[in-house]
Amino acid sequence: MRYISKKRISRSFKVMSAKPQQNLSLLVRASLLVLFTFFFRPDIRAQISPDTTVRNTPAPAATDLSRTGLLNDLSENTWYYLSPGRNIDIDQLPLLPYKKGTRKFDHYVSPAQVNKKTVLRFTLTNNSDRPQTAFFCPGYFMDTIQLYRLTDQSVTPSSTHAAQSPITPSHQSVTPVPNLMPNDPDSLGYRQITLNPHENATFFALVTFIKAPTNSINPRLTRDTLIRQAIMLTHKNSTNIDVITNLFAGIMLMMIFYATSEYIQSRKPEFLYYVGYSLCISVLLFLKSTLHRSTTEFNYFFESFLDNIIFSVGYICYIIFHRKFLETSKNYKTLDRYLFWGSIAITTLMSGYILFYFLSPDFRIANSIEDSTKILLLVISIVFVLKGLTYHNQLMNYIVMGNISLCLLSIISQVMISTNFHLVKGQSVLNLALFYYEGGITIELLFFLFALTYKNKMEIIQSIQKEEKLKLEAQRKEMEKQVAVLAAKQDERNRISVDMHDELGSGVTAIRLMSEIVKSKMKDATLPEIEKISNSANELLNKMNAIIWTMTSSNDTIENLIAYIRSYAVEFFENTSIDCIFSMPPSIPPREISGEKRRNIFLSVKEALNNVLKHSQSTVVRITVTVGTHLTIEIQDDGIGINMEKLRKFGNGLNNMKKRMASIDGQFNIENKEGTRTTFYLTL
Repeated sequence: MRYISKKRISRSFKVMSAKPQQNLSLLVRASLLVLFTFFFRPDIRAQISPDTTVRNTPAPAATDLSRTGLLNDLSENTWYYLSPGRNIDIDQLPLLPYKKGTRKFDHYVSPAQVNKKTVLRFTLTNNSDRPQTAFFCPGYFMDTIQLYRLTDQSVTPSSTHAAQSPITPSHQSVTPVPNLMPNDPDSLGYRQITLNPHENATFFALVTFIKAPTNSINPRLTRDTLIRQAIMLTHKNSTNIDVITNLFAGIMLMMIFYATSEYIQSRKPEFLYYVGYSLCISVLLFLKSTLHRSTTEFNYFFESFLDNIIFSVGYICYIIFHRKFLETSKNYKTLDRYLFWGSIAITTLMSGYILFYFLSPDFRIANSIEDSTKILLLVISIVFVLKGLTYHNQLMNYIVMGNISLCLLSIISQVMISTNFHLVKGQSVLNLALFYYEGGITIELLFFLFALTYKNKMEIIQSIQKEEKLKLEAQRKEMEKQVAVLAAKQDERNRISVDMHDELGSGVTAIRLMSEIVKSKMKDATLPEIEKISNSANELLNKMNAIIWTMTSSNDTIENLIAYIRSYAVEFFENTSIDCIFSMPPSIPPREISGEKRRNIFLSVKEALNNVLKHSQSTVVRITVTVGTHLTIEIQDDGIGINMEKLRKFGNGLNNMKKRMASIDGQFNIENKEGTRTTFYLTL
């Protein structure tokens, strides 16, 4: 299997950095590259497998224990054997076909070897005059470590494996070395070795690996007095990725607080799912950075099992968040079904991973499920992006752009993990896959904030529009209610006016006619009471006609009001010594006026005409009506005028006119000007 060239990978990254909308096919190509690295990772990452070529070299020289310092590399002096089974006969350790390690012997262990035993063989010597003690670390991450010592050193080359293994003794005696570890919580990966002065010994390290794809063999030796420094140095990242990860975890913590506050205020469930996603990812990356290569029980459990569970739960929450935040069940039903079944598939894979992790002795099944989960997530992201770009929606565009950034940088991260590709020379965060994954999540987070801001703005606009719609609806209902009330009032007024005209009017008219008949029969002997009855009936009939006129809704026009006032005024002054001159516009616009306003204006004019007749001592009265934005009625007589200081005798009449006009938002004015001028104003 040929290797993928760095030039080709760099060119692919450069092309993928173009606009996502124009290069969506590159996502598919990149995903295929990731699939390639998953399925052919043993060749690309140079993992150890049982069929590694045997190196035909002589036995290496022993490592001097007295010269051991801080993290001495034993790669070139270590031989290894990968057992094809799960059991090894301890007595056969010296006779196994070992293979020689190489310089910087830092090899990842294939998932197939996780379920089997591995043996490391190395020789130590103490050239000093006093006992020497050191701690041996076979690599990362060892579930069990048991050291054995070859005690009999009578040398006879083995005929079978002499060309490919260290020189083996003829009388081997393998004894276990006590499992002594450093006095440190982070000590499961270290075992103590002690040699007496000028002693030489061959050791076998029988190891098994935790159920994780991150196991590696990297044998090292550290002086006992420097073990604390060695542990700190081994488990500390060699770049500033710790600082970046802690900063990223702080940002995610702020997002957790923010999403929690949004949920408390709005009670929208999507923010709880975003809290779950942010919490899982921040905890995952924080533990990855904090527990880097730590040899503790918790880190073994985290690296072998918990990291994949946290990862899967986080992305299940992330998918559900998308469905709730974008309201896909209402707006994008096809996409909603796709995301729903995607979350079901991830949940199923996670359940299968848990089942096979604890029940199956073969780690390859659980590892394949873990890889399938990552591939499925990549496929879900790519399909979501492709589908989301078909919707012309600004909110969807923000979410899609965030997923494009996360998807591309996740692909780069996975490619760097699988191919051991370095972007720059030396130690740099740019060479760490975790940096690109964290960068993708950060960019996705920014686009989420853009989307949230946009959604909040649209919700505010929709809320205002809804409030305005409800307000207009309430106003419409109130207006309809008022119109209904007015219509009911008009109907009632019309009914009363009809009843008055038909019932009372006919009765009063009968009284008047009968009084006239009595007067005609009595001739000169007419009683004064009969005359009063006739006059009262006649006056009552006129008043009743005026009331009926004001109550009839068909008379609610300016034109009808003016005509009625003119008719009344002419008739009022007909049998008096006062001439009535009435002036009005040749054409009157068709404007409506309520019955209440007609009634108050008419009664006010009637009161003014009555005052002219009783008190003005005039010979002519002029009534002038103008119609524009205002209705103006001016009554001018040529009498003695009005004494403004002695209004006692006019007090009730003037007050009544003023109150009537004020009740309909009109104005009343009276003044001495060539007699008395009375003016009524009403805004139309």
